[in-house]
Amino acid sequence: MRMHNDDEVYAVDDVFLGPTKRTFPFRVRYRAYGIGSLLYVLALSIEVKVHVIGFWAALYALLAVIYTTMKIMDHVDHENTARAVVIAFWHEVKAPRDRRSGATTARLSLRAVRRRTR
Repeated sequence: MRMHNDDEVYAVDDVFLGPTKRTFPFRVRYRAYGIGSLLYVLALSIEVKVHVIGFWAALYALLAVIYTTMKIMDHVDHENTARAVVIAFWHEVKAPRDRRSGATTARLSLRAVRRRTR
């Protein structure tokens, strides 16, 4: 259970609004710029490795990075740092899982599809 306090320490907002008298129409935290920059460099390096280089690939990578950064920043605040979120994600990925021996997979077959004729 979280209790709300009246401490003014966390009332400070670490948001870059833009240059003086020309503010951005959106609010972005400083951490989001850093995380987004790292993700974009990672996305561009993957594009170079896969040999998919071009304007549209870079644009789609930018859109994917913006979406991913937004989802990451939903979990980052003054209590949960970006490093703690990444470490928690890594522990979730590497956690041991139960091996179910009776697990089945779905199989699709076109022979089972009936075709109507008019």
